[in-house]
Amino acid sequence: MTGHDYSHVVGAPAEDIQLVSSKDPHSDVTTTDVTPDAPLSTPRSRHLARTAVLLLVPLGITGYYFWIWLYLLSRDLDGAVKYGSANESWVFWSWFIVGVFALDWAAHGLVGVEVAMLETSFWRAPHLIGLLDHSEGTWGGPGGWVKCLTKLFKERNIAAIGGWYTSLNTYRLWYLLAFLTLSLYVGMPLSGITMELSDGYVPLDEAPMVVGRNSTDFHARYFSSTSGSTIYKGSETAWQVGSPATLPGISIIYTPEHVSRKDHDVLAQIPNNLPTDPEVPEMFLVPQASVPISGTSWGMRAGFNCSVVADVSEFIIIGHNTSGLCGGGPIKICPHAHMVDKATNIWSYMEVGSRMPMVGPSQVYLPTYDSTAPDPFGSGNDSQPDVFEFALWQVRVNTSYAEIENFNNIVGPTVKGLDTPFMKADNGSWVANATFFDQKTFTARSKAKNDVWQRLINHGRQTIEVAAPIGVRCVVRSALGSASLDAATSTFSNFKVEYPKPFSDPQVLAASPVGRLGTQVEKFVPASGVNDVFTSINTRVTKAESNSISLTKFVSSSELRKSISMGYVKEALNLMYDGQYGFEGSWEHAGLTSSRKGKILTTGDLSPLSAVIPFAIWTLGSLILGLVYGFRRRVADSLSGFSVFRLGVRSADGLGDSGLLEAKEAEDVGKLWRLPGSLDKT
Repeated sequence: MTGHDYSHVVGAPAEDIQLVSSKDPHSDVTTTDVTPDAPLSTPRSRHLARTAVLLLVPLGITGYYFWIWLYLLSRDLDGAVKYGSANESWVFWSWFIVGVFALDWAAHGLVGVEVAMLETSFWRAPHLIGLLDHSEGTWGGPGGWVKCLTKLFKERNIAAIGGWYTSLNTYRLWYLLAFLTLSLYVGMPLSGITMELSDGYVPLDEAPMVVGRNSTDFHARYFSSTSGSTIYKGSETAWQVGSPATLPGISIIYTPEHVSRKDHDVLAQIPNNLPTDPEVPEMFLVPQASVPISGTSWGMRAGFNCSVVADVSEFIIIGHNTSGLCGGGPIKICPHAHMVDKATNIWSYMEVGSRMPMVGPSQVYLPTYDSTAPDPFGSGNDSQPDVFEFALWQVRVNTSYAEIENFNNIVGPTVKGLDTPFMKADNGSWVANATFFDQKTFTARSKAKNDVWQRLINHGRQTIEVAAPIGVRCVVRSALGSASLDAATSTFSNFKVEYPKPFSDPQVLAASPVGRLGTQVEKFVPASGVNDVFTSINTRVTKAESNSISLTKFVSSSELRKSISMGYVKEALNLMYDGQYGFEGSWEHAGLTSSRKGKILTTGDLSPLSAVIPFAIWTLGSLILGLVYGFRRRVADSLSGFSVFRLGVRSADGLGDSGLLEAKEAEDVGKLWRLPGSLDKT
């Protein structure tokens, strides 16, 4: 084998050297000849795999999170119950698995399009230093971002780069890729804060055990006889002692779909409490289980709104109807009066008016749930709800023992324009107003009139003061029927009136039918004293004196409104659940499905929008870059080690004695700043 002279090659550019076959037939060594006019040509290809990753991964990840936001985090969910599907915990953990790979997938796609962009005149690196920064992929993580800021604040680099604006203009591609990656870095941890697994309930494919009345046994009740009339006492007793306003079991009150449950504190937690606010939402009371239930159930649809009356014109019976007729017919109107003297130092006179519309034969007397009841929730039935009106006069007298100090005589808004049953005589004593009683048929012959007269005659001089009248007016709507229950939102829909089996049916055989909601309130509230009003709302204003009880204040109009509302609450509980809270008499409800405790996905401490914004920036930017540059031919799949090595070979002749081997950083080599930053010779 003979030697070859390569002296003529020295100094020739690396890209101008070609490998050719040896001309010596006896040699097995490939030799080189210089061909200055035949430069190397780097092959170009379309690397579609990385482009596919760049286009599909951001779409998939952002789309998955958007689905979680739309169908799980933004769903109409009762926050008190938290009812969802059994697979939501898998969604939660799968998202964190996605987060483990998302950052690497994002860099994988951007690295591919980076090469194509560096080959364009707009995005090309201005010098070799800029290109080397891309080769390290410093834009793809916090380490590179910190390094960039460190270099930017170095004095000599500020002079070399020419300030912030020049830096942004010079390294525009680096900053663009860093911004897109940063968007993902921000979006991923934020997305984890926008969701959390909460204790809730998931559905079961089995019927629940429930307690409560159904359409078969609604009229089948035990009654007690009081004063010769059949009066069911459960609701009155519960009202007088101020028992809880909760339902048995899990205690879920179903409301219409348009009601915002979060606006009502009594519905914001489990167990739900029956509301007594001035604006009570319409509700549907059904047999209760120990867990949330869904399906179709029979129950009571009810709504009652009690408001304080400030003027007699707001009444439609009290102060207007003087006949006192209370017979059958299309509209049952019953005005009546009562005098109650239970506390030592306060006695009261009250007038009550009620209207309960009925349809059917005139001999029907008791308003009940059958064909005689109009549909109070139907269209065009604004005049059909039941009405209950209550006016109260309070008289304070001397106590049997020590007088009450700091007695609170504030009653709040009073009924203007309403006559008074009392008047003050010239001698300072209080007497009955004869004109007030005589002009009304229902008071002229009533026992209340005689009681008032007798009380004032015997103890008129003991009267200290008489409070101005206060009044409450309630509008009540109720019906029995079936509706669909949504356990996730605690709402009902598609209500249809369905009367219970008649009380005379062989399966029932009750002594009499159960009256509509409000028939018991009309009876027990007027027969109660002001002390019962206070105990019904759990307000302590009593003072025990030996064997007597005195009160430290008058009943205010707001307290009276709340007490009467509580009366409707207790009557509704009694009608549907007999005032019971145990499960001893539970039965299987075939029309409903049960649930069990489980984990469901709920909104975390941040709004999902805080993560959607950076995800959208990352996805939109990736799609634009992928569609514009991802399908172009380029010299390499990425700035791999081989690509950088090939670049170094090509640039070797321009370095000369540059101190490259002695430098610590590429920025320390001055010639690197002057060499072009192109990937291929152009």
